[in-house]
Amino acid sequence: MKQDNLICDFGLHAGEPYSSLPASFLNWMVETGHDKREYAKVELNRRVCAAENSNRKFSDFEC
Repeated sequence: MKQDNLICDFGLHAGEPYSSLPASFLNWMVETGHDKREYAKVELNRRVCAAENSNRKFSDFEC
């Protein structure tokens, strides 16, 4: 699921890209079964992968 330019279209964070949403908001979306929870899951996974790979060489990325 490509979501580089996806914009949140509801609530307090309407108009903001998913990449800038607080992790707590993304977690809330997942935990409550929000209709757009898959977007939140993808963004949270992207952040985890970025953190895991922050000290590796580009050729060593696995995510």
